[in-house]
Amino acid sequence: MKLIVNFLAHNKAPFTVNIYPFLSLYLSSDFPFDYAFFNGQNTVNDNGVTYTNVFDANFDTLLASLKALGHGDMTVIVGEVGWPTDGDKNANIPNAERFYEGLLSKLAGNRGTPLCPGYIEVYLFGFIDEDAKSIAPGNFERHWGIFKYDGQPKFPADLSGEGQKKNILTGAQSVEYLQSQWCMLNPNGYSFSNNTNQLGDNVNYACTFSDCTALGFGSSCGNLDEAGNASYAFNMYFQVQNQKAEACDFEGLAMITTRNISREECNFPIQIGDPTSGHCDHNMYGSIMGLSLVSMLVLFMAL
Repeated sequence: MKLIVNFLAHNKAPFTVNIYPFLSLYLSSDFPFDYAFFNGQNTVNDNGVTYTNVFDANFDTLLASLKALGHGDMTVIVGEVGWPTDGDKNANIPNAERFYEGLLSKLAGNRGTPLCPGYIEVYLFGFIDEDAKSIAPGNFERHWGIFKYDGQPKFPADLSGEGQKKNILTGAQSVEYLQSQWCMLNPNGYSFSNNTNQLGDNVNYACTFSDCTALGFGSSCGNLDEAGNASYAFNMYFQVQNQKAEACDFEGLAMITTRNISREECNFPIQIGDPTSGHCDHNMYGSIMGLSLVSMLVLFMAL
């Protein structure tokens, strides 16, 4: 590590660090919940310096370490910081909105940390969800975006941090979806299944080639029953396959329906199409990415 820091200093390069308060909460059941946010009641006294949140504490821990290595004047950039919205009991929209509201307000006011008061260069992670990202660290890894797969904001974030409605995120315009149809467990097909493992095998197959992370414990669809889990898995595969009829069979266990089978907090999504070609993309997020990248440039240029 010292060699890397010396190299950065020699080339007058900044040190980039990723800070994820959510992970502190995720990795320890004893971690004080409010300390992960910027408006909580938990405080930590470090030799007379009071910390009210783990973001400041992590940032200053790095500054102290760099100083100990003889590089106390090195510029530090936060390369990634954010909060996921699904895939864990603490990964949800209310928590993400609370976190971003506190973070953006802090940045807008140039309220740095006890060891670095003032401006800090920070980059948010991430822009849009990634349905094929590795979930080795946890199911939440696919849900860091502040925008949903179709380019719509998950919550009314004000990136200026000033609380002005004119800076609220705007969703992608003229998004075209495929037909309003879903794939669900066929009650008749399920009742005459002779193989007790047949349903489980087909659900596993569907989830292998689509994203079922919302079904995990504490996630948005984590309270579904067995039939609901199967329907969610079948529909995700069906949508990823661009609603091809043969993608909703699963050995006779599934059927297509025009009835929206979403639940109160569990959305069964519909695939988006490509309005320029009249054809569908091959994954849930493909057709929105070009628009998303352009929107991201415009969004940050406006700040």
